[in-house]
Amino acid sequence: MLYLFGIGINFFLILLLFSKKDKILADKFLLAWLIIICCHLLLFVVATSIPGNKYIDVFAIAPLFPLLHGPMLYLYSAALTNMLPENKKIWTLHFIPFIVVLIIISPFLILSPEEKIAIIDSGGKGFEIQIRINNYSTLISGIVYVIWLFVILNKHKQNIANQFSYEEKIKLNWLRYLIYGLGIIWIIIIAQKINETSYDNLIFGFAVVLVIIIGYFGIKQGRIYSNTISQQLNNNFEISLNLEKIENNITNSEISEIRLNQSLDKKGQNLVKKKYANSGLTEITSQIQYEKLNELMQIEKFYTEPELTLSALAEKLDIYPNHLSQIINEKEGKNFYDYINKLRVEEFIRQVLLPENSKFTMMSIALDCGFNSKSSFNKNFKKVTGQSPTEYLNKRSLDSIL
Repeated sequence: MLYLFGIGINFFLILLLFSKKDKILADKFLLAWLIIICCHLLLFVVATSIPGNKYIDVFAIAPLFPLLHGPMLYLYSAALTNMLPENKKIWTLHFIPFIVVLIIISPFLILSPEEKIAIIDSGGKGFEIQIRINNYSTLISGIVYVIWLFVILNKHKQNIANQFSYEEKIKLNWLRYLIYGLGIIWIIIIAQKINETSYDNLIFGFAVVLVIIIGYFGIKQGRIYSNTISQQLNNNFEISLNLEKIENNITNSEISEIRLNQSLDKKGQNLVKKKYANSGLTEITSQIQYEKLNELMQIEKFYTEPELTLSALAEKLDIYPNHLSQIINEKEGKNFYDYINKLRVEEFIRQVLLPENSKFTMMSIALDCGFNSKSSFNKNFKKVTGQSPTEYLNKRSLDSIL
């Protein structure tokens, strides 16, 4: 009954995704993966529930499906986090193990039903090598893709800190839990191979739970990265011309002043310079753009936009996003996320101390300063001040009385 429920949920999710408008590439990969999962569950139900030898080929085909789950979850995760290779031919390489193992076991599929039954009853006699290859391929695939997926998510965590001023809806913690679940399934599969004991009911029970997680969060998950590489490249020529104009219009006195205003720690500065050695951004242009950034932040207060991104801010400054990231790293010693949220905390402190704002709650003021959740506000406030908002304000009140 549990497996039929899982198939029903899976089929419903497939219909939802199929009817979803404006599907992104990640949605298409998720749709394909859900279809594969549905087929796998169906094969398992057929193999274990229907008596007779009518579906004997299922016993040979079903064990191949685990070779598809790792690649599909990888393609979905990579598409969602903008880490998918541009060359589509590389995508197909992930399915080579499945194709190879399918070719290896194909001699079994052309046998007569009687011969197939005899081989299955004998424990795979005559096909020991093929079975061993399939088992090892499955184990290696599971281990490799689980590790690979964690690497992708950790890199995504770094990327969003460098490109986004918020974490809500883009942190993908749910995907991390999904990978944990996939890892548990592969551990059970490994135990099954070692102990030569069937844990199929447990494995497919976990699979049904994962289907529900995939469906709820995967369909709910929206686009994270809106600016593609090609879109950024289209602006390169115009931006580079503007950078040249900036450098050509400065005077010698301004150059001297810029050089005198360098305030980063020498050791830290050298490390950052080494990181951006080949970025193409000169020291002079960097300082000019940094001053422009500070001016715009003070006047326009772009940090109060709850979903401000590095690309959007770079567009306002008419500069490469990677150059803006470099400037913030070099001049502030912070990534984009920490830089913007520090400004939001400072703005909150200014606003909350104004007498005319005493009628507003802390959270309403925090929202006006650019925070989009209480957890994000509390976390970043404590990161900047070392205290919670309540502790900080209580201390300020006490200090004013004393």
